[in-house]
Amino acid sequence: MKKRLFAILLLLLTFAVSVPRVALADAEDAPKVDARLEGYATGSGALKDAGGTALTWLLFIVLGAICIGVMFINSKRSHLD
Repeated sequence: MKKRLFAILLLLLTFAVSVPRVALADAEDAPKVDARLEGYATGSGALKDAGGTALTWLLFIVLGAICIGVMFINSKRSHLD
């Protein structure tokens, strides 16, 4: 009897929590306002292309060179030399 009562209470609690989420799901479908474009005339507020990925690739190349270069350090040499 206690298990059945506990199961019913758990089920009611689950429904009580999920109902407001379902009701608020419609609010998420509202159009999002982009604050960066606010105040611009229609059509003239388009954002420009951010550019390429050349600097990212250069960073990867430099970090890769550092990582590979560490493998060629003499491990028998100490900082006391």
